[in-house]
Amino acid sequence: MIFSDGDESPLAVDLRPDWGAALGAASGRLELEIGCGHGGFALAFARRHPERALVAIEQRRKFASELAERARRRGLANLVVVQGDARLLAPRLFAAGSLRAIHLHFPDPWWKRRHHRRRILDDGMSALLFRLLCPGGELDFRTDVEAYGVEALRRLAEVGFENESAAGGFAQPDPEEIPSTREKRYLASGQRVYRLRLRRAAPGAPGADRVHSPS
Repeated sequence: MIFSDGDESPLAVDLRPDWGAALGAASGRLELEIGCGHGGFALAFARRHPERALVAIEQRRKFASELAERARRRGLANLVVVQGDARLLAPRLFAAGSLRAIHLHFPDPWWKRRHHRRRILDDGMSALLFRLLCPGGELDFRTDVEAYGVEALRRLAEVGFENESAAGGFAQPDPEEIPSTREKRYLASGQRVYRLRLRRAAPGAPGADRVHSPS
């Protein structure tokens, strides 16, 4: 279960993984997927982009174990699977500004209002994602719930993310993007997917050093 309550244990910065030693040259283009589920996106990403590295964090132990085994059988050395809560793990695994991209696909919308605090994109997590991305880094967010996408865009803009969509709202599908296992079902049925492609501003651009703390 993912909760919004803060983690009070100290960060052991010196114990962060040595991604260079673990992943070699691919660690220079390190990306994160939060909530990889059955792993359709992670496996396809690692196969298509051997020059890039992906760390996939999955809360459910069964899914994480199965994905790790599938990656091992396919020889995908640029894919690392971690089981646990991304809220707690991400700041322990990655230094600020170390990620080229973060992929967050179809997070649980937690429909009931009293459960909204469990949504992964609260103010604290939005600010954390911004800090972990390098300048120019991309956040790739997808949901099948329009209202959740609108709320996510508002929160993410408040912490400093810039929207790549010229219309200022949802992004159009990219022919080169990789669908997750769940998204493939939506594409087959015609169900709409709401996409956000957001960036942390590149060096020298307005807002490049902006990080808003949650109020």
